Amino acid sequence: MLGWYFFLGIMGIGMIILLIYGLPRKHIERQASMEGIESKEVVNGFEKMAKTPPFMLFRHKIVSKVKDLDPTRTIVDLGCGSGNLIVKIAKEMKDVELIGVDISSEMLGRAKKRAGKQDLDSGIKFKIGSADSLPFSDNSIDMVVSSLSLHHWEDPLESLKEINRVLRHNGKLLLFDFRRDARRLFYGLLIFATKVVVPKALKEINEPLASLKAGYTLQEINEIFKSSPFHQFEIEPYLAWLFITANKN
Repeated sequence: MLGWYFFLGIMGIGMIILLIYGLPRKHIERQASMEGIESKEVVNGFEKMAKTPPFMLFRHKIVSKVKDLDPTRTIVDLGCGSGNLIVKIAKEMKDVELIGVDISSEMLGRAKKRAGKQDLDSGIKFKIGSADSLPFSDNSIDMVVSSLSLHHWEDPLESLKEINRVLRHNGKLLLFDFRRDARRLFYGLLIFATKVVVPKALKEINEPLASLKAGYTLQEINEIFKSSPFHQFEIEPYLAWLFITANKN
């Protein structure tokens, strides 16, 4: 009898995997998303979403990859938002200089408060800036990490050139973002979340679905990086998101 239950369990897991990965990917035209959030209500909505288990797991995975890349001096969190990621990095990496950059003063204000509550405000700097205009000199940064920000960049190729400018020789870039060619099941989940689950302020701007629709496909990302100054890069594609790592030669 136990063997039969074990068999049914394995079959159930297999059916779930087949359901998720066997479904076709959705192919739609890209719909550009806004950059910079100044509305307090929208910021509050994103704060609530950032506390959900999926986004907490994403941050855990990003920090793990940052540690594996082993930057030794300065890490910039580009599009740091309200500071969830950079504060988590600060807790786990004590010997590096951390700088959060965002285009939104409202978001940076939240990030500073978050760092202060964790007694990390003295170890993290925050600066206004954008992916195409970074407030740093040439060859001055060890690593740039950016989470769910790529799809907001007005011109990804120009932004990659700007990131390459500020990175030191052998500097690292780590990007995490949605991929627009996600599985149909994920689109269904995000449509449900956007219409039913998320706070009202996010529903009004169609988030998080709008971010998925503003993302790039695996093929588009590959073409963008092939045209960029980053000649060494690796893309790790998943169900509905991807990681990109690149080195400055």
